Amino acid sequence: MTHSAHQDFLLKLESPQNAAALKWVEKQNQRIRERFTGDEQFRQIQKTILLSLNDKSNIPWGEHYHDRVYNFWQDEYHPRGIWRRTPEADYLTEEPEWETVLDIDRLNEQEGIKWHFQRAKLLYPAFTRALIFLSQGGDACEIREFDLISKTFIQPGFFLAESKSAVDWLDEDTLLLALDAGGDTLTASGYPRCVSRWRRGTEPDESERLYRGQMSDMMVAAWHDHRPGFERTVIECCTDFYRSHTYLLTEAGTLEYIDIPDDASCGFFNEWLLVTLVSCWQIADQRYPAGALLAVRLADFQQGQRNFTLLFTPDEHTMLQDYSPTKNYLLLNLIRDVVNEVEIAGVHNGQWHRVKTVKLPDFTTLSAYALNNVSDRYLTISCGFLQPYSLSYGDISDHSLHIAKQAPACFDAREFGVTQHFALSADGIPIPYFQIAVKGLELTGDHPTLLYGYGGFEVSLTPEYIGPKGVTWLQRGGVYVVANIRGGGEYGPAWHQAALKQHRHRAYEDFAAIAADLITRKVTSAARLAAQGGSNGGLLIGNMLTDYPELFGALVCEVPLLDMTNYHRWLAGASWIAEYGDPEIAEERQWLTKYSPYDNVAADKYYPPVLFTTGTRDDRVSPAHARKMVAKMQHQGHSNVWLYEETDAGHGNAPENSQKAFYSALIEAFLWQMLKKH
Repeated sequence: MTHSAHQDFLLKLESPQNAAALKWVEKQNQRIRERFTGDEQFRQIQKTILLSLNDKSNIPWGEHYHDRVYNFWQDEYHPRGIWRRTPEADYLTEEPEWETVLDIDRLNEQEGIKWHFQRAKLLYPAFTRALIFLSQGGDACEIREFDLISKTFIQPGFFLAESKSAVDWLDEDTLLLALDAGGDTLTASGYPRCVSRWRRGTEPDESERLYRGQMSDMMVAAWHDHRPGFERTVIECCTDFYRSHTYLLTEAGTLEYIDIPDDASCGFFNEWLLVTLVSCWQIADQRYPAGALLAVRLADFQQGQRNFTLLFTPDEHTMLQDYSPTKNYLLLNLIRDVVNEVEIAGVHNGQWHRVKTVKLPDFTTLSAYALNNVSDRYLTISCGFLQPYSLSYGDISDHSLHIAKQAPACFDAREFGVTQHFALSADGIPIPYFQIAVKGLELTGDHPTLLYGYGGFEVSLTPEYIGPKGVTWLQRGGVYVVANIRGGGEYGPAWHQAALKQHRHRAYEDFAAIAADLITRKVTSAARLAAQGGSNGGLLIGNMLTDYPELFGALVCEVPLLDMTNYHRWLAGASWIAEYGDPEIAEERQWLTKYSPYDNVAADKYYPPVLFTTGTRDDRVSPAHARKMVAKMQHQGHSNVWLYEETDAGHGNAPENSQKAFYSALIEAFLWQMLKKH
């Protein structure tokens, strides 16, 4: 293929549904299937994973509405899933009796469309109606109104064709609407820029406008807080990924601005305004630290008072992940040394106080969430790398907490252990990582090791149960490692900000330092070390490929960003400029080019075997990134470069358990082949 013909073909790959691109994708998928999916090893891995996904004793995670629990369930009999419900009393038994509310497989058979159930929003307070969000794989959804008594779609009812519109209930006949109708209804990032009040019986584009953002904003959203006695409508304009302006809609229909720093976020708890800081906030002679949670009575704040109570103060070990309000208390989910724990705070006689702290040993994480806003009941979710998920119910009013459901163990974990280590990055900062391996691991430098990372958008990688990987990886002699590099949120805003924009290289230096530390400690060797990451983590892996190829024997790069000088042109790319930088600004384009794998891959350089994955229906990160990278590398003469594109998938997992099992087994088959001794 000539240079000009190759360039023309690369342009075709940028269009997800281009016929020539899809034909090329199928050839790449066939190449993958022929190499990695035909042997007994692949079939055994796939079977193990699928059995775990379809296990009837898995916890049926639910949402509580009055005395009912709703759950979305998938197994071999319901590939696309059923949305179902049961009384809470029955839910708490070992074998609840479920009532099917909506069968997605049956719906697809009736309509001839491969719908995927995304979510549902129920109408408060009776919960007799719902807004159902149906997707064909991406983030865009068709939204339909559903009757929860007759279990049928309401005709005519509220309806929006597949788009990135957002809605929330105001009352039975009124929705808050952020409309995606294309054109000037969207920001440059491809999200709605206006919020309106949509009344039943009218068209969406006729709805009463409440707020209009700028094209340069990232997105505009609205929601209604139904907390009894403290109802309020909130409108938020996100100017970029980390900055926003928040307004309250008054009864008179005017907007009341909440005057907090634009990089802070706010929430509400009864009469209180809660403010989470990203940067330090100096008010008169009082300085509030970055990462702090502040509380003040909303009415006082809107009248100009700034008499905050400091509910949470971060330290070098601890940060606030999120919070969840019950009727009278606030559940604070904290991360202390990369492990979750919970603090409960309450108000007595107008004064805030700590009720208790709940934490678990052995790197077991714990998070807590309110069941509703009319009681002090809550649930906790706990797990560790080697501890299956556990669901417990508590009530702050009587100090009770008891286990309700326990997920099945996928493997016998007694022979394995979890240890935490630190590697010194290039600038001398210690970077933590978790190592999961057989107890008493012999440091021979020969163990096949998989290193996983993300490092962006203040996302924290805390311990999660590894599930069937205990069988398919650990029991076969593998070591699994999770990196807590900068760019994530493990140690609060500063940990994230340390790797923003022109400092992005620090995240990659951190990851490379962990890889080198694993080799130095003789856990593994470069030939037996693999790395994996997705989305922003795919960009991480792309930089391992181009800048640190000597450290790895194989790489898995999932749904990645790779072309960093063009990422802002595709789909939601412009929304991430606050994280990476703007390629349209010369100075920023210069640093973006330095960590743009697509721009840095070369024909005359050795690279380890690499598997790129993407989804044809990904409408968040364009499949163009992975497609073009593979095509370019193969054109350069690199033969050990692979692409798997799931035609049914968006940015997340494929919609069916069988597809998820195939995908996960493919990755492990690739890794075992590439890391085997030669």
